[in-house]
Amino acid sequence: MSTTHMIIAGALIVIDLLICMAIGVKTKGKAKNAEDYFIGGKKTGTLLLFLTAWASFSGAGNFIGQAGRGALEGLSAYWLWLGEGLLGGIIMGYILAPYLARFKYLSMPHFISGYLFGGDHYIRRVGGLAALMPNVVWPGAQIMGVAYVLQQVFGIDYRIAVIVCGVVFIFYTVNGGLEAVIYADALHGTIQMIFAVIVIFFGLKLFDFDFGYLGDQIMQIDPAKWDLFVEQPTVILTGFLTGLVGAVSNPIFWNRAFAAKDVKTARRSYGVTFFLNIILVFIMIAIGIASLMFTNAGDQALIWVILNKMPPICSIILAESVLAACMSCADTHLNCAAANVVSDIMDPDSKLDGEKSIKYAKLATLAAGVIAILSGLYAPFIYALGTYGYTVCGGVLIPMFVMGLIFRDRKSEKFRSKLSVKAAQIGATLGIASAIAFEIIPPLSAVFGGGVIPAIVVTVLGTLIPNLFLKDQSWE
Repeated sequence: MSTTHMIIAGALIVIDLLICMAIGVKTKGKAKNAEDYFIGGKKTGTLLLFLTAWASFSGAGNFIGQAGRGALEGLSAYWLWLGEGLLGGIIMGYILAPYLARFKYLSMPHFISGYLFGGDHYIRRVGGLAALMPNVVWPGAQIMGVAYVLQQVFGIDYRIAVIVCGVVFIFYTVNGGLEAVIYADALHGTIQMIFAVIVIFFGLKLFDFDFGYLGDQIMQIDPAKWDLFVEQPTVILTGFLTGLVGAVSNPIFWNRAFAAKDVKTARRSYGVTFFLNIILVFIMIAIGIASLMFTNAGDQALIWVILNKMPPICSIILAESVLAACMSCADTHLNCAAANVVSDIMDPDSKLDGEKSIKYAKLATLAAGVIAILSGLYAPFIYALGTYGYTVCGGVLIPMFVMGLIFRDRKSEKFRSKLSVKAAQIGATLGIASAIAFEIIPPLSAVFGGGVIPAIVVTVLGTLIPNLFLKDQSWE
């Protein structure tokens, strides 16, 4: 990149960061209670909801991370996409989000405990811990993406880039809560849309828009990378289920649905968002696979391709566009993490007054941001961070959600269920323990390729078996 191009790219970065800081200052003090801080008072309209949803969902994972997975895994990377992007996107975007928009809950654990388990505090706190996992690790994954780009484009030390970007998104998210996040995302969502169109066009030109030609080239380089079934069946199933439960359980999807002013707004915004996201991720994986024709850049495949195989305009907007993608996803997860800490874990009774709830929410956002910066400094791969959170949150909370919905009398305004709350407590506890064990203990992880399958099985059986003996609800 020429000096002129670097100056332009650097100016765009600085302007963006200054605007974000200004948003933080402008929105400071506007949130008066937890509902304002976490779901924006449930008044977000269609356009803003679409922009914040699109911006939040299309972060480093869907840009850099998915292309990196394509380069590292080849066609087998599509198993996660089939679960997360396609099936998970259809379920979340067209079925679950409009349904959730009917309610005014502050988080996924708030809904699960309040609507499906009679407001049980243990379920909400355990659910809060499970949902906290992806909310804490994903911001770190996002700033990893920004730092990669700034290091490649400007030669900035990776650690400095992580810290600077982390400080900025922590600042405006702490100050303004969801309102600040939505305004920043409106800016970043627009930038991401322009960037996605340009990169997709030139990315597909790498193989002349011909997937047959791409397959022939990859077969010559590494046939295993063009084999959808190269992995063992259990590993394939784990990848698919991890993506599926991850998409359906991702806390930011739920919180945005609760923030929608009505069902119609959620249906429109989420429908368009997930339609575009399905296409985006599919193509980003393909671009990552195509990068194997030129380089072995691995997790940084997209960055390498843009800098070396695309016109200068792509390099100029690369840093700013990735910054927009990463900041918009990171700020959303920080806001959700604070909701988990304050509303789900600390104050499930909602006893804190408005002033205290805002104070603790800001402290929780700050703490989550610091953890995100540390994870961004030391985690090995972008998607490694996210999948850990997916496993614990999705492998436990989605089975709890499905079972609770099946057994609850949804026609009754009063809570009535055939599922014992005590049994659900047992199932959730065992599910989290199994998810963590099968993720971090190598001999166990090797059995299924991860913890999502054990988490689902243990959560379901750990709930349904005790439920045969613990009947603490009735249909009276």
